[in-house]
Amino acid sequence: MKRIYLDHAAATPVDARVAKAMQPHWGDRFGNPSAIHKEGVSAKKAVEEARGSIAHHLGIHADEVVFTGSATESANLALFGTVGAWRRSHHKEVPHIIVSAIEHDAVLESARKLEAEGVRVTWLPVDRRGVVDLGVLKDALTENTVLVSVMYANNEIGTIQPVRDIAKVIRKWKKEHRQMTRDRKVEGDERCPLFHTDAVQAANYCDMSIPRLGVDMLTMNAAKIYGPKGVGLLALLRGTPLEPLLVGGGHEDGRRAGTENVPAIVGFAEALRIAQEMSKKESKRLVTLRDYAIGELRKIRGIQGPTLRINPQGRTLYSGPSINGDEVVRLPNNVNFSLPGIDHEFLALQLDAKGFAVATKSACNETDAETSHVLAALREADGTDLPQSGIRLSFGRSTTKKDVGAFLSVFRDRVKFAANVNRKI
Repeated sequence: MKRIYLDHAAATPVDARVAKAMQPHWGDRFGNPSAIHKEGVSAKKAVEEARGSIAHHLGIHADEVVFTGSATESANLALFGTVGAWRRSHHKEVPHIIVSAIEHDAVLESARKLEAEGVRVTWLPVDRRGVVDLGVLKDALTENTVLVSVMYANNEIGTIQPVRDIAKVIRKWKKEHRQMTRDRKVEGDERCPLFHTDAVQAANYCDMSIPRLGVDMLTMNAAKIYGPKGVGLLALLRGTPLEPLLVGGGHEDGRRAGTENVPAIVGFAEALRIAQEMSKKESKRLVTLRDYAIGELRKIRGIQGPTLRINPQGRTLYSGPSINGDEVVRLPNNVNFSLPGIDHEFLALQLDAKGFAVATKSACNETDAETSHVLAALREADGTDLPQSGIRLSFGRSTTKKDVGAFLSVFRDRVKFAANVNRKI
């Protein structure tokens, strides 16, 4: 049975060109990049060339790229690092951070831990499309706001946030409260609030120019862009105050101790180069597949579960799968939908048995499979009792219209089966 993989938001295969670029550094070029001998210098050169290549694609300086072991570590470094740096000079004050309600757990759990340590946290709500409320953000900013963290594109529902508009709100606040102008350059913790974005899911398809986005820090992961697992990065502008999480070697200019993963870093750079090269053409292709899938899903009827729609005449209606997230301003490869009266985890397992790899939510959140904090936030915003769980399809470079059609065919059969069971009950 042919397997059809529709979970590229969780992991992507390593591109053959990436594997080829990495291969020499597994064997012959094995040196420690901190060593002063020929082998070490060669490894150091490979790391710095990769750093320069990544910086070029992000529109920043090479020394503004800090390699980490994952995107999770990068997000932790952004939150704990900036709050730690601020606390060094504000011993008696309570720091404040703002994070959106639909962040990846790498950000949410970091924020919760900081909250338990006395940091004041504002949880920024979203509307029914999953877009943050800029008015709430503006009102939430204070003199003690250290950091705002809003992800570029959501890993579950694919909604793309107005990052540039968020940056404008923060810049305007700093201009009014910090007197930040072109004539007066603010430094150190006076630069707060800093703006961090988790761009892990955006890197394949969205503009990754940090100057155009207006962010201070950006998180990425190679494993989501057809690169190797086990390497991420935190891009941060020069002068950004940051307390390191890992100490013991002074690596990465003292911002992240630990011997650099040379082959993975080399692969990261090649993966980003390829992703940026393919971005426009691949986005266009995947948008067609995404919209085809959403259109076909909307045609499906037949299940009646605990969630029913009632029209003004009092007749019970079923509107089929509900599409989660903004249907236009979303990642080209993302389709997320919910079905009333359906156990989505069981449905995903049924589809897996039929040869389709799909997800119910983020692969990084293993608890409470039938509840998504992202969908819970959307339901709170739209005031409905639609399910707080769903099915996520995330397409990739290998996905074809034939693959999507095959999924839809099997999915329709599952829907008919469930409908028949419900009728008998």
